[in-house]
Amino acid sequence: MKIEVEVITKETIKPSSPTPHHLHHHQLSFLDQLAPHAYVPFLYFYEFNGSTNIHQISNLLKTSLSKVLTQYYPFAGRVRNNLFVHCQDQGIPFSEVKVKTHLLSDVITNPCLSELHKLLPFKLDEVTETALGVQLNVFECGGIAVGLCISHRIADGLSCFTFVNNWAAASNCGPGNKNSIVGPDFSAASIFPPRNMDGYLGFPITKIKTKMFVFDVSKVEALRSRYEQSIKVSKTQKRPSKVEALSAFLWDIFVLSRPRERAQTLYAVVYIMDLRSRFKPPLPQHTFGNYYRAAMATPTLPTGEKHHGSVRQVMEEIEKIDNNYMRKFQDGYQEHLDFMKKRTEKAAKGELVTLTFSSVCKFPVYDADFGWGRPTWVSMTAMRISNQIVFMDTRNGDGIESYFSLKKEDMDKFEHNKEFMALLRSPIGNVKENPLARL
Repeated sequence: MKIEVEVITKETIKPSSPTPHHLHHHQLSFLDQLAPHAYVPFLYFYEFNGSTNIHQISNLLKTSLSKVLTQYYPFAGRVRNNLFVHCQDQGIPFSEVKVKTHLLSDVITNPCLSELHKLLPFKLDEVTETALGVQLNVFECGGIAVGLCISHRIADGLSCFTFVNNWAAASNCGPGNKNSIVGPDFSAASIFPPRNMDGYLGFPITKIKTKMFVFDVSKVEALRSRYEQSIKVSKTQKRPSKVEALSAFLWDIFVLSRPRERAQTLYAVVYIMDLRSRFKPPLPQHTFGNYYRAAMATPTLPTGEKHHGSVRQVMEEIEKIDNNYMRKFQDGYQEHLDFMKKRTEKAAKGELVTLTFSSVCKFPVYDADFGWGRPTWVSMTAMRISNQIVFMDTRNGDGIESYFSLKKEDMDKFEHNKEFMALLRSPIGNVKENPLARL
């Protein structure tokens, strides 16, 4: 399915009030510096009943964006040298485009991630100093899609969703609006001070295939129960979460499908977790920046029948990251940086193969009401990071969307696995009422 767009207008949106001089230098934290040099892409789709005044919608989005940028001023700045953001109200690019070839329902019923990228303001493999870009996509049916590209160097997933929700709250200030604007907390650099990153190159971007799958939540719950019965979890005795169980299942398929290139190859599962809840007391959700940490486990490679050891080992690694660990991590940054350098070196040599899982399940993904209701669908499209799987709740909570970024040969192994395909949601319901029913 090809998507064709035509640019109508382009302009720069600046904060409605000048950023004070003492805030012109937004320092990146240590975790910001470690974040991928990539854009985090989001698409918010909205359907309308009746006629749509696109001019009014466009002005509302731009006015409220200008207003909320006074609080989120780093987005209107420019990222410099992986050290800081120069915040002198340079502004963000805002473009309005016409989608010429499809209705909104056509696009979200049968989404093609490579084509959805045309609804975004930037090419994902062309990262610049600009921290944020917005594109308003107008469909022939009157529906819209708001596309955003947000620099991962200054914001993680939760920070992105919180920003969009505050932007929506600024647009929808009527008496019936329950959402209020909560200003961001920019204390990340004081919690994780920036460090010398010489010698750290990060992970290279490789040619990958991206695809979305939707898992049936009841089938995932059955998988979770099966794993719970097959393992004995130490310490807390808690059940594996749906995401932990699904991650372990996908990890086993990934490892079993790969040839053993060399005997020295190490296979590791990496689970990305939000750190805000790991502090005592927990940090608030509006704490802005990159607050995530990777828990890595190297389960014994399956031989013969699949085993469930990976879910137990991942859970044990996650349990280790508590408040005491967080305090040690703040002081022992050099040990972590050395570990990351060695990890990237091994990966570059083919001595380490990882599969990374990241989840935004239970995040406030569908809270962005600009005054015309919740979005019909929110898509993260796909980041250009190889060997990564991202999970997100469906709109009604009846499924788990997953975004796979893999080499083609690895993707094919999943699509030809009968157990994997059996977990996917079956086409149900009326597509007109449920645009994602065919997924």
